[in-house]
Amino acid sequence: MYNSWLLIWPFIKPYKGQIAVTLFLGFLYAQLSVVLPVLAQLLLSAFQGMGDMVHVNNSGAGVVPDLGLAANKDFMKVANWLNLAEDHWLFSVSNKQVVTVIAFSFPVYYFLFGLVRYFHFFMVKFIGEKVISDVRLALMNKFMDLDVLYLGRQKKGSGGLLSRTLNDTLVLQNGLQYYGDLIREPIVGVFLVSYMFYNNWKITLGCFVFLPVFAGVIRYVSKSLKKFGHQSQESLEEVTKTLKEGLDGVRVIQSFNLQKTMKNKFRDQVEHYLSKRKKIIKREELGSPINEWFASILVCGICLFQAELIVVGESDLASFMSFLIAAGMLDKPVKKTQQAVIRIQQNVVALERLNEVFISESHIEEATAPKAFPEDWQNIEFRDVRFSYNDKTVLDNINLNIKRGEVVALVGASGSGKSTLAGLLQRFFDPVSGEIIIGDTPINRYSSQDLRSNIGYVTQDVFLFDDSIENNIWFGNMKRDKADVKAAAQMANATGFIEETMEGFDTLVGERGGRLSGGEKQRISIARAVFKDPPILILDEATSALDSASELEVQKGIETLLKGRTAIVIAHRLSTIINSDRIVVMKEGRIVEEGTHDTLIAKNAEYAHFYKLQYSQ
Repeated sequence: MYNSWLLIWPFIKPYKGQIAVTLFLGFLYAQLSVVLPVLAQLLLSAFQGMGDMVHVNNSGAGVVPDLGLAANKDFMKVANWLNLAEDHWLFSVSNKQVVTVIAFSFPVYYFLFGLVRYFHFFMVKFIGEKVISDVRLALMNKFMDLDVLYLGRQKKGSGGLLSRTLNDTLVLQNGLQYYGDLIREPIVGVFLVSYMFYNNWKITLGCFVFLPVFAGVIRYVSKSLKKFGHQSQESLEEVTKTLKEGLDGVRVIQSFNLQKTMKNKFRDQVEHYLSKRKKIIKREELGSPINEWFASILVCGICLFQAELIVVGESDLASFMSFLIAAGMLDKPVKKTQQAVIRIQQNVVALERLNEVFISESHIEEATAPKAFPEDWQNIEFRDVRFSYNDKTVLDNINLNIKRGEVVALVGASGSGKSTLAGLLQRFFDPVSGEIIIGDTPINRYSSQDLRSNIGYVTQDVFLFDDSIENNIWFGNMKRDKADVKAAAQMANATGFIEETMEGFDTLVGERGGRLSGGEKQRISIARAVFKDPPILILDEATSALDSASELEVQKGIETLLKGRTAIVIAHRLSTIINSDRIVVMKEGRIVEEGTHDTLIAKNAEYAHFYKLQYSQ
């Protein structure tokens, strides 16, 4: 439990003032809990005293006056416990008056008790909601700050991270309420046991014989729950991953008639999850019937022992009934404490899984005193750059100098390292060795935000936010006025199809732009890059997935975008890069050729081979 508190404390700390108020209300709730058996004993004693007021004598009938509370030994016992023995005026009050006062006390008591209970539990639950909201925000912030390779290192991908953000935090949210129970309910138990000791210390002491039984049940259940709790969360992570995979790939799944395969896979994972949950639920519910059975044996013993005490005059009905009420009320804090200890084991599992994310470190280290990105830079230089991933060399000894205003095309087979080179320039990840320099300064000396604000990125796999067309373009540079969006769309050759839609620029594009065609999405992506207006541009196979008609429309937008910019163009279709200032040919992570289209064709080497392959078909 202590380790779990250490993990959650940074999120709880901002609310420590509210938590202090909650704890105070919980302490008050515990104190008020013991008032009920005291009121019950006083009431029963007063009723018993009223029965002794009148008796029939040998001559017919006679009346014995109410001797007041001074003659009531149960009242004297409670009065001594409450330090009221010195208040002599109380002893002149009749039993009937006491009954009247206590009868009216019950509504007052339950009003106060209900008020305290309401605010205490309200604050416990709402603080829990706020803490979990902070945890989810922190997870989102963490995901956004981690390098892009982090997702690739996750066995269960984005579905696994989604599960931790939603499912594990839900377990944590439920667990926070049990922390409140674990603090409050033992205090309630202490107050009730104190009263029971004062009422009848012999019976109370006998009850403690059963404590090892209750503790043993809790220990057995909680120990196994942590193991199965971890397995359960892992299984749920698999379910979430498969669900996301099915929703993201529904077109491919239906195209290849894989619906049955995905259904069976999902069913098997759900059944595996249910098998783990079954073990957890069995253990969660095992404690209560065992404890209740032992408690019934305990009640049996209490009744038998109490009967003996009444026979010898050491107790009476009022004391016994108030003892039973206190013992009955003790059942709730015992059960809640037991349940809290058990549930917190699952909470610890969720915290440990979330902590794995929080302690993950980005491989991108920000400069402690970043330099401002220069406006007068003249070249981009890759100097002896090496990069490897999972012990596989992706780039090896790359040396490349790109002058400002130059359009450089990267050509090569899949896996030759072209996209990795573009990713390194944006610091999605850092090279293993070597450095990338812009304006005589290594790019790791700039803040990543400043660096990326000067680079435009257009990819083959266009990502659009589930928002309006206007906002998707505006996201390119939110510091600019939205009024410039239409001009950017026009430059990207996108105005025509946008104006033909029902709502124009206010049209919602759907999840990942699903309501638009590939060419339309790509032109919005280009408009976003135009609106950003960066000096450096990266085009990563921006037209390779388009048909000829769409490619022609998109290419017009690209030509506008390239004007006056330094560009790295990655392309498989060599027709789109023939007019580049320089073509760099890559093979197995190395640069093997570079030059213009004509010079490379004349060399009749790697580039010429690619060119002949494409145009011989």
